[in-house]
Amino acid sequence: MVAQWKTDGISALWPEINGPFLSLRGIPEHLMPVTETQELYKDLLLGFDAITSCEMKELYKFKLFLNRMHQRSNLPPELLLIHKAFIAWVNFEYERARTLFTQHLKAYPSDIITIFFVHMLDFCTGKTPRLTAEFSFCEPHIPHTHALYSYYLAIKSFVLCEDQCFQEALELGLEAVRLIPHNIYGIHATAHALHEMGRWQELSSFLIDCKPDWIENSGMRMHVYWHMAIAHERCNEVEQALQAFEELYELKDSPFAKQDLDAVGFLWRLRLKATDSKFNAIWERLALLWTGSVSGSTSYFHKIHAALAFSATSQTLLIEKQIAESDGFGIEPEAHRAGLDVLKGILLFTLKRYHESLALLRTSRDQWPLLGGSRAQREVLDLTLEYIELKTRPIVEERAPA
Repeated sequence: MVAQWKTDGISALWPEINGPFLSLRGIPEHLMPVTETQELYKDLLLGFDAITSCEMKELYKFKLFLNRMHQRSNLPPELLLIHKAFIAWVNFEYERARTLFTQHLKAYPSDIITIFFVHMLDFCTGKTPRLTAEFSFCEPHIPHTHALYSYYLAIKSFVLCEDQCFQEALELGLEAVRLIPHNIYGIHATAHALHEMGRWQELSSFLIDCKPDWIENSGMRMHVYWHMAIAHERCNEVEQALQAFEELYELKDSPFAKQDLDAVGFLWRLRLKATDSKFNAIWERLALLWTGSVSGSTSYFHKIHAALAFSATSQTLLIEKQIAESDGFGIEPEAHRAGLDVLKGILLFTLKRYHESLALLRTSRDQWPLLGGSRAQREVLDLTLEYIELKTRPIVEERAPA
């Protein structure tokens, strides 16, 4: 046990908090830090959780905390590289941040919390499959009896799914859920694997069966509901799909909470199938809510969903404003170029200049993973591209026989 704690790194600083943190429910109030180090660890986890939103404000707030942390002269050795890695992250030095995290893992290879840090950094920068290299190094040091082993399997399942190893991802996700049924990230990873494999009825049944284990999870339940709505829609169960959407939209923490990404993604799928005015009021609301935050994110994936809401409400000026204000600050160059092309493609699509939109989207297609999000979420761009291809396909007139 002593040897295991030595390799666990920051996970060993306060074991009681690790499970609730990786359950993504928020840290329970009854878990109060006992030592100064535990209090520091808790604030670090809360700050990390906030910056994964890619919001500039959250990055700056966490930077202020890290600066105060830097002034301490007695940081535990387990936190030294972690602290430097997060400073690099909030300074938009993503490669340096990743290098520092992986250096920490060389010293503490069974530190599953830090594996999660690297995973979320990769996810936010559009490089999710990259973590497979760290798995090969860390896994021999993580016993099946590790308290966080189920969560490790869940992280690995999602990464492998994004690397298109769908069957292995499914098996790992199911095993994670078997070990800890309320492991929300295991449920989430399993849903993604079934989605990628097109096993829609199985996905729907899985999420319905384990609903008691995810419906109370404030951090992930809206996204899991999105998976359920998609599964029903792909099974042509229209009423169930719309009901799932209504239920997910009612779960927002507040009317102004920034939780509209999945709502836009689902409604855009329906919009590409039919110009139904049933959701016009919701589209107007979504577009209005996005207007205040189009420049406050380092994620093009968020910017693109805002642009889709503006497109659905024919507000081309707002898309033009997005393009004008997107200068690439805090975003890696390749992702910036691809993101700009997609925004311009959505603008041209809204203006019904389909051939020009098609050219831009096709050109940037290979770079879409850098925009962030998951493969399942980025399907909204593939579906848009398919729609435009149909719009630009030459019409072949049927001629009567001579």
